Amino acid sequence: MSNIIRPAAILLIICLIAAGLLGYVNSITTGPIAEQEAAAQAESMKAVLSDAAEFGESEAIEDDAPEEHDNIDITTITPALDESGEPMGYAVAVTAKGFSAGLQLMFGVDTDGVLTGLSVVNCSNETPGLGANAANESFYSQFAGMSGDIAVTKDGGQVEALTGATITSRAVSNSASRAIEYVSENYPEGGVD
Repeated sequence: MSNIIRPAAILLIICLIAAGLLGYVNSITTGPIAEQEAAAQAESMKAVLSDAAEFGESEAIEDDAPEEHDNIDITTITPALDESGEPMGYAVAVTAKGFSAGLQLMFGVDTDGVLTGLSVVNCSNETPGLGANAANESFYSQFAGMSGDIAVTKDGGQVEALTGATITSRAVSNSASRAIEYVSENYPEGGVD
């Protein structure tokens, strides 16, 4: 019986030490990771609403998207404020399912419902060389100035899809439409709820 207990005890001690070390490393890295994520979000907001004097408090959103947007989740809305402190637009953080899950986007939507820009925060789960090209300026820059229902040219819209990545292109286009729709429905006067 001691032939079983001794190895099991050694394995238990090794597991406890490993778990303790992992917990310690996690406690050390949690703060810096959160700071990097906050810096990336601030940079994305400034990229899509470059004329903003400052940004207000971000509001976490529990998005009950209509069925046509069931793979699109608006996660936060942050008002972009002008010099006088009035809303001039909104930074809309969106997580969508492109070819893979986890496509993270930041849209700037002005108070008239027009996109001021798109920042691809993370598309690392998309296919390299295809859907991951959503992070290329030649793709995302075409969204600035668009409004209403946005679609790829294959679907009768105005967005030139990425070659070989129509699914990702549609996901980004549908996310843009959803961001505009959400801002128009919830902030019709440009004010913060």
